[in-house]
Formats: sequence, C-alpha cells, structure tokens
Amino acid sequence: MNYFDANTWTGRWPFAFIEDHTPRSLAAHLRRHGIGRALVSPLDAVFAPEPGPANYQLLAATEGVAGLEPVPVVNPALAHWRDELATCAADPRVRAARLLPRYHNYRLNAPALQEFTAELRRRRLRLIVQVRLIDERHEFHPMNLKPVPPAELGEFLKRHPELPVLASGLLRSEILPLLPRHPPLLADLSFAEWHDTIPHLLAKVPARQLAFASQTPFLVTAAARAKLDTAETAAGKRAAIAADNLDRFLAR
Repeated sequence: MNYFDANTWTGRWPFAFIEDHTPRSLAAHLRRHGIGRALVSPLDAVFAPEPGPANYQLLAATEGVAGLEPVPVVNPALAHWRDELATCAADPRVRAARLLPRYHNYRLNAPALQEFTAELRRRRLRLIVQVRLIDERHEFHPMNLKPVPPAELGEFLKRHPELPVLASGLLRSEILPLLPRHPPLLADLSFAEWHDTIPHLLAKVPARQLAFASQTPFLVTAAARAKLDTAETAAGKRAAIAADNLDRFLAR
C-alpha cells in the first residue's frame, strides 16, 4: 500500500533524546518503514525568533531527496511573514504552510490570520495547523504550553470555510466531536490512539477526513504503520487514509 506521511520533522529537539534527522536520514528511515512520501517541516523553526532561516535551510537540504515535500513553518504574528511566505512559495515543491500557534504565541483568532489565510488562498497553498507537537504532559515544565483548543480550531474553521485545512496532532477525543461538525477538515492520525483505532474512528468519522501520519521523530514510526496495517477495515478506506486523502488535500 502507498503511504504518504502527513507529519514528519528534521532537526534537533532540545528537550528529549530523539533522533536528529537530516532530510536524507529521514527519507531513508521512512523507506525502511515502507513510507514512500512525507511532508516535512524543520524543528529549528519552532523556537527560533523567526522561522525563515530554518525554512530556507530545509528547502536547500531537501533538494534531490526523493519522497520528501518541504512544508515551511510560517509565523503570521511577525511583521514580515508575507516576505517569508513569498520566498518559500517560490519553490514549486511547497504546497502547504504549517502554523504553530502555541509555540509562536498567538491564537487562531488573531487579526493577522485574516490576511494570512487570504494570502494562502491567493497562492493556492494549503494550511496545516499544528495542534500539538508532543504530548503536553511531556513538555519541558517551565514552558507550560497547552495545545490549540478544539473550540478555537472550530471557530477558525467557521470563519474560513473555503480554506483547505489539515489539523495535525488531534487526540481521538478531539477528532470525534470536531470532524463531524466540519466536513472539509482533514485530521492526521499521529496522536489518535484507542483500541482498534481506525474502526473506532470510522464508526463516527468518514474515512475521507483522516490522514496517515507518524510524527517522526517524536513518535514511533512503526506504531503509526501498525495502526493502519492491522485495522480490520475495507482496503479502499485504508488506501484513502494511507495516501489518497492527503494527495487530494494538496491538489491545486
């Protein structure tokens, strides 16, 4: 089965001993787990004063690395976000931008988001909202960061019904009430865990709203594969979740 990973990262995370992947080592790691394609963003953009240099480094480092599609991290709370988005969007491989609202200290109702989403639509780019990067119980204690509340995401979706959005890092308990109320929303499965996760979710959520994601290197890549591989679900639905839904989301 074709696997297209919606949520992977390169670089160093300062608060845990996880693998510091380069694009080439990440691509090789994913191939060993049967994952042929992946969206990738730079961890160095998370805590930097501004994410531009990390994005530009990612674009350069992923050149010629088969299977990786760079997704820049943009901070619309910064005055020069338009310039950074324009620079990244000039690369034809870039089809989406990722937001980290909690790490960059803004909310989804911030005034800058209105202009930002309009610019995404103009450039025909997709939006990925990173709800959480890691389990908040494991955050470095002085940071005290909480994930994006589902209600805040829901209100954002109501304000921008025409904007294609992928929510990364939702829990099972957040996916179940949120997705039925917002049919265009796509959610990745990186943090969705339960007994028989896929059949459990599909009892209330259409397969077209779910996307495979491993959250490598934060989470165990093989566990993400097993979540879908072991699901007693029709082959067509498993194929849609594994790759087809993300392909459809990114199509311009």
